[in-house]
Amino acid sequence: MALSPAELRFYSALADYLDAVGQGRAGSPHPAWTEKLKLSMQTLDTLESELAPQIDSRLRHFLESKSYRKAHDYLSALSSAGLANPPASRQACSQ
Repeated sequence: MALSPAELRFYSALADYLDAVGQGRAGSPHPAWTEKLKLSMQTLDTLESELAPQIDSRLRHFLESKSYRKAHDYLSALSSAGLANPPASRQACSQ
């Protein structure tokens, strides 16, 4: 199943964020790494406020909780043909 345009934007931003986190774990943080991480988080916050009405409740829950790894994994699962549920059949996530 293809991700929606909003989900694709989140997926890309989440991948950038997780890449920045991984780089920080590889060694001592440098100013460039700190800036990349800050920009990644700002991008995610901006996307969340802009696109919240366009995303399903489970993804929104992960983003509001700052569970970025779970949000990335969730979008990965949605994009995998064997695991994806059509939007109409997705269950709501009660926080």
